[in-house]
Amino acid sequence: MKSFYKLLLILLILGGCAINKQIPSKPNIAAENYFFFAEAAMQQNDINNAIELYEKAVKADSNNVYLKETLITTLALKAYFDKSAYGQIIETGKPFCDKNIKSEKIFSIMAEAYQAELQMENAEKCYKKAIKIQPTMRNLTSYYIFQQNFDPPVNIKLLKKAIKHKWEEEKLVLSIAKLLSAADSVKSHEIYEKAYDKWQDEICLTSLLTSYEKFGSYNKILEAIQLHIDHERDISAPIATYLIGRYFMLEQYDKVLENKVICFKIGTHDILKYLFFSSIKINDIQTGIQAGIALEATGEVPEELKNSFYLYSAELYFIDEQFNKSAVSLSNIPDVTTISSFLFSDDFAENAEQKENINKVIVEYSDLLDDKANANYLWGIYYSELDNKEFALTYFDKLTDDYINENDLNFMLAIGYIRNALDVKRARSLLTSMTEIQINPNEFIANLLIGTKNDSLAYSILKEELAAKDKPDSTIFISCALIGEKYDTADSLLIILERGIELYPENWELLNAAGYLIADNELEYKYDKAALYLKKAVLLKPEYGMIWDSLAWLYFKQKRYDEALQAMNVPISEDINNSEIAYHIGEIYLSLNKQKKAEHYFKLSIDLNTEIRSVQLSEENLKQLLRR
Repeated sequence: MKSFYKLLLILLILGGCAINKQIPSKPNIAAENYFFFAEAAMQQNDINNAIELYEKAVKADSNNVYLKETLITTLALKAYFDKSAYGQIIETGKPFCDKNIKSEKIFSIMAEAYQAELQMENAEKCYKKAIKIQPTMRNLTSYYIFQQNFDPPVNIKLLKKAIKHKWEEEKLVLSIAKLLSAADSVKSHEIYEKAYDKWQDEICLTSLLTSYEKFGSYNKILEAIQLHIDHERDISAPIATYLIGRYFMLEQYDKVLENKVICFKIGTHDILKYLFFSSIKINDIQTGIQAGIALEATGEVPEELKNSFYLYSAELYFIDEQFNKSAVSLSNIPDVTTISSFLFSDDFAENAEQKENINKVIVEYSDLLDDKANANYLWGIYYSELDNKEFALTYFDKLTDDYINENDLNFMLAIGYIRNALDVKRARSLLTSMTEIQINPNEFIANLLIGTKNDSLAYSILKEELAAKDKPDSTIFISCALIGEKYDTADSLLIILERGIELYPENWELLNAAGYLIADNELEYKYDKAALYLKKAVLLKPEYGMIWDSLAWLYFKQKRYDEALQAMNVPISEDINNSEIAYHIGEIYLSLNKQKKAEHYFKLSIDLNTEIRSVQLSEENLKQLLRR
């Protein structure tokens, strides 16, 4: 069921619950007593007992429509959390519907229950009866969504009729506009504009902004947000941040400064960053610095924002090349990992000037400290980034285990010792000593080594993990099989994967890996087993194209080409972004003598260039096709 439809259902349920309401049509005394006992149960969140009592109330007064509506509505509330209750709704409500009860609420809920049970013909009948009884905005919209999901093409007139009703539910109106956007974007935008004029809140503003974005009217987005702020209407941090961030991206730094009041009012990490950087970009660094100093002097910076405040103050000074003041700001940040993240950005190794400036800051920072532990850690990272292994290890070795554990540096130091010395023993010790987070040291270390020149060491570590434990993590088996392709036989890797399947029989990744291994390596004596693995994997994850690809590849290896192509329906229907899948499809089409289609997918495999072997095989096949 679509999430939007769930929203409509919840609105319906909450709108229809009878808790603490007067009964419109007074029942007999017995039914009334059951009803009020049920109400009390609902107030205690005892929904099952409430349902039993509502059922007794209905039996006591079988002609009271309101009691029936309350019972069905309560069952719908239960079904929202327990899908098995949909059958109970149908069983209870069908006799009501058979007697043509005049209740659009009951027919609406019955329609949803039939839909959940995939009884689409009955669902549609109930939708139509609900609309005939009372064509509300919600009923018309619900029926439209039903058609959209299960019986296309849809009748857009349903939405246009729905929107003509009185606008009372803001979210429903906005949902109709969203549904209309694909078929009639102009009408959809018109609804968003009118909704904002009516309610003038951020929910409508957000929808209107999305509509402007669809039309590419980015200036209108800025104008709408700015006007919203200028009228002193409430605005959330994300939208205000979007406005300031967009001004920043458009290099309208003066606009950022014009909104500095709202920047400080919101006070988030990003919005402060835009304000500080904008001050620098327009060569008004002092404004940014003074704003930071003034904010600090008021003592209004919350404790949870102090790290961000000092970090961006340091960044402001750093850009202005006032390295001493940048270091002073950094010295106010107790978390050394925050400082490290600031100093060692992604482009560190590409910028020689940046490296030199960072060196200057660390020198200044170190001079400010009595305890040099933080500085030693930063020097270790600095030289590690420079690939100066000896210096990096010298500074890492100065750090005590207590300091490392207190500052949660185990991960980074483990990486440091692997990167600079392949010191598996030290890395394992650091990871094992972690108390707050449980991690598998061997898996972590192996993952660090995968894709490097030390793949063989990673494979040895993973095999050691498999041998040491009765039930290793499922990911160990998969990682071991992936790396082992370079160092072991297919038969040996299959033994590893089948052990994993024995321990984790419902793990689709293991099933897929084993099935594909058998197919790709043409282990014919295991083809039947591969089929069992892959068919089970497909049942577990039917939406995953990669599993269908594996099953198709098995059929291909068995020369069952038509079945292979049929299995490829899911991958072919998707946006293919994997060279291996494209190559497999090409091979299947080639085997079916559909050369043009084969050529298309071989070229796609080459263009995607995500897997070397598939690209090479695709190139060879294309050459052969050209010779024909």
